[in-house]
Amino acid sequence: MVAMPASRIGRYEIVKPLGRGAMGVVYLARDPIIDRRVALKTLRVDLDDDVAGEFRERFLREARAAGRINHAGIVTIHDVGEDPESGLVFIAMEYIEGMDLRQLMSSGYRFRPSEAARIAADVARALDYAHSMGVVHRDIKPANIILTRDGTAKITDFGIARVESSNLTTEGQFIGTPNFMAPEQITGKPVDGRADIFSLGVVLFNLLTGQRPFPGDTLHEVTLKVVGEPSPIPSVVAPHLPSAFNPIILKCLEKDPDRRFQTAAELANVLAALARSLTDREPDDVAATGVFQPDLATVIDRTTGEPAQPTGLRALLRDITAPRRPATKAAGPTVWDRLHLPEFMTWEINPRWVRILLAGWAILWAGWIAALALQRPAAPDPAPRDAIIRSRHDTARLLIEARRRLHRGDARGAEAAAAAALDQVPASAGARTLLARSRLAVEQVRLGEAARESVARLVAEGRESYRERQYATAAERFEQALAIDPTNEVAASYLELARERRQGRAAAARAVARPAPTPPVAAAAPAGEPEQVAPVPGNARITIAFNSPIASGGILVTVDGATLAEIPFDFTTKGLFGARRGGTGAVKRVVLVPSGRHSITAALRDGEGALRGSQTFDRELPANSDWTLRFDLPSKDATATVFLVRVSG
Repeated sequence: MVAMPASRIGRYEIVKPLGRGAMGVVYLARDPIIDRRVALKTLRVDLDDDVAGEFRERFLREARAAGRINHAGIVTIHDVGEDPESGLVFIAMEYIEGMDLRQLMSSGYRFRPSEAARIAADVARALDYAHSMGVVHRDIKPANIILTRDGTAKITDFGIARVESSNLTTEGQFIGTPNFMAPEQITGKPVDGRADIFSLGVVLFNLLTGQRPFPGDTLHEVTLKVVGEPSPIPSVVAPHLPSAFNPIILKCLEKDPDRRFQTAAELANVLAALARSLTDREPDDVAATGVFQPDLATVIDRTTGEPAQPTGLRALLRDITAPRRPATKAAGPTVWDRLHLPEFMTWEINPRWVRILLAGWAILWAGWIAALALQRPAAPDPAPRDAIIRSRHDTARLLIEARRRLHRGDARGAEAAAAAALDQVPASAGARTLLARSRLAVEQVRLGEAARESVARLVAEGRESYRERQYATAAERFEQALAIDPTNEVAASYLELARERRQGRAAAARAVARPAPTPPVAAAAPAGEPEQVAPVPGNARITIAFNSPIASGGILVTVDGATLAEIPFDFTTKGLFGARRGGTGAVKRVVLVPSGRHSITAALRDGEGALRGSQTFDRELPANSDWTLRFDLPSKDATATVFLVRVSG
């Protein structure tokens, strides 16, 4: 069992847990030396021996891969160490306040084409830097791309990254997320940075269309489509999508790596140009060759690891004075070959004399231009074009309108105005911040005061009907409350109890003709409302939760030797010709326990009746307290770990 650290890991003070995964737990922690908040990623110590070594090596590889990279678009690694007391291996990394792309899409948010192009360009820029440092990420997907509060994209989770000098992943090994993997990665061939470009193309397709280019119900079906089927055309899947995205995405999703973009910098430049072109044209600019340029264009850093090519006079000098090489000469006849030039024009020019002549002409031109500049009267700077002035005024008006509506409480109006301003100026940090605040306000007012009062009234009426044993009326009230607020756990708990009591009353009515034995004294309470779960003051609430990797089984919870809850589950489904197939699912049940000190035993058995895990807890349960009883089963063949954690109260 991995216990929750009391206060610190190493020198870091634990603030709260942020999430749990297969390898361990991520905490929000504080570095007391420099007073900095960090995300502390820990490796579990209760893993089986056959997977512990692989997880530890993958854990340390993430630290090595991300630690050698220092880029604004990649989460920074601050420290790696091992806690001497608990033996936990940890990575201290930059704490990012924001949401990943998977969370945003799951919440129903749809990305505008210009916004998706800008995000993908930022990610491509960061990938190009990682590739120049010899690191291939190999798991680019929406869950590993975080958007900060100001809209900046950051890449995280280098747990399966490949470093050029590393031999950990051999040829033929299958690792990554199949829906976003390149064909060569699925087939186990050697991969390079072009595999990340393929994965980024899948992410961009998903952001723009809301679908994946290679969907499937099984892993086998997905991998077959990735390797053998061409990608659908994005604008056919989403007709509203600008067709300019089609060649970019389809080039990223080529099966042959040699036919994709060869570097992430090339992809970043193309997406940056497309993001700038998605701004509205001016009415008088329809027939022009250029697109109206806003005052703040999308910021894309084109810095790469390749040396800059000479331009201007330096390029001219290089072309004239550099010796001719047969390997660089054009294969076919050129225009100069077809011209009959005098012999003196084909003589080789001495580079030294070329430099002298060009320097002389440059000095003469510079002197002449300086003389003209001294004679020319100073003139005011030209005023900006009317279109630019109107665009700036419209953007400022939209931002002012968004702030005014947000202050007045019109969250949706503020969101629309801020989004329109961000379309005009995609790189405006102020517009991004205002849009984020507006969306947060929309979420906060979604469930208004009237809805909360209605939920409270329905729950109160349902509890009153439950006490009066009117279980059908109580169930109806709790269902109405859950229709308004599906997250109300009190209504869900009482609804389940009311349904059970209603079914028990119907069974008793059918058996009234049969003589029944005299009930024991301990069961003399009114039928249908057991004492241990009665919703009266002085009870503690326990939420039983289990994410099951096994198809069927049962959970048994006892309090002081008496059965509190017996929860069977079966996630098998019918397959072809009626054959049963295994599956997975989640079990959740809320039970009420009288307050006081109790001995609580929780046991998990599989579908064959074999015990998969059991634990007994001796706890003091205060009145009105909330607890979570969680079963953690990492795999089908592992032993379950049971946790009883106090949540509140």
